[in-house]
Amino acid sequence: MKPFRLVVPLLALLALPAAAQVSELGLTGGTTFYIGDINPARYYPKHTHLAGGIMYRYNFNERYAFRLQGLYGKLEAWDSESDDPLQQLRGLGFRTSLFEASALVEVNFFKYRGLAKDSRTWTPFVFAGLAYFRTNPQNLLDNTWYDLQPLGTEGQTIGGGEGYKLNQVGIPFGVGLKLAITKKVDVQLEWGLRRTYTDHIDDVGGLYADNAMLVEQAGPLTALLADPSPLRPTGYNTGRARGDGQTRDWYQYTGLTISLLLTRFTECDAIWDRRKH
Repeated sequence: MKPFRLVVPLLALLALPAAAQVSELGLTGGTTFYIGDINPARYYPKHTHLAGGIMYRYNFNERYAFRLQGLYGKLEAWDSESDDPLQQLRGLGFRTSLFEASALVEVNFFKYRGLAKDSRTWTPFVFAGLAYFRTNPQNLLDNTWYDLQPLGTEGQTIGGGEGYKLNQVGIPFGVGLKLAITKKVDVQLEWGLRRTYTDHIDDVGGLYADNAMLVEQAGPLTALLADPSPLRPTGYNTGRARGDGQTRDWYQYTGLTISLLLTRFTECDAIWDRRKH
C-alpha cells in the first residue's frame, strides 16, 4: 500500500464534527533504533540512541485525536559488532542523524479526559499516519567521516547516474498509554515503528559493484568504503549481494511525552456527547 493512500482517511477524520477544540503542546524524549541489513531486529536494543522532539495534539473528542510531531535522533550500526562471523567479515557500518516530521491519527480505547461518567483519566491508544524523514549515512575511514550517498558505493553514480534519495516518506504506527497527571498535564508512553520505502538508510541495499570500475570511475575512496572486507582486492564480491535487496529499512521510536492542555473539555461537550447516544 502506498503511503499517500492514507491521506484520504486522515482528511476524513479532520472533517468529523468536533465536540470541542481541545489542544495540547508537549515535549517528547526517548530512543531510536534502526532495523536493516547491518542491524537486524534480533539485535535490539543494541545501538539505541537518545532522541527527542516536540508535539502538538488536537483532540476531536474523547476518542479521536490528531497529532503533529517533530523528532530528532540518531541511527547507527556496525558489522564489526555483530555476532555473525560473515557479517564481521563484510565490515560495513554507518551512522546518521535522523530528522522526522509526522502527522498521526490517535484512537483511544476508552473515553479520555471527558466529563461523562464513563470517561477515564487513563487509556491505551493506537496510532498511525504519515512521516517525512531525512537521513544521511556516513562511515569512518582514517579518522574522517565521509558522506556515503554522494559516493555511490553500489555503483549508483557510475555513468552519470543518481544516488538514492536522502529525503523519504514512511508509515509510523504503534501503541501507547495516556495518563492524566493533573487537570492540565498529560503523560504519554508510546512504542512505534516506521515502515520506510527505502533500503538505504544504512547505504546498504543492493549488489557489490565491480571494485576496479569503482576505482577508475568513482575513485579509490569509494571503492574502499564500498567493500572494506579482506576480499576486496580479489574481486570476489563483484556482483554478489551486499545487502538484502528484497527488504526495506525500518526504525523505531520509543518515547515518553509530557504535554500541557491549552484548552479543556467543557460541560457543553458532555451535553453533546449525551445527545449522540
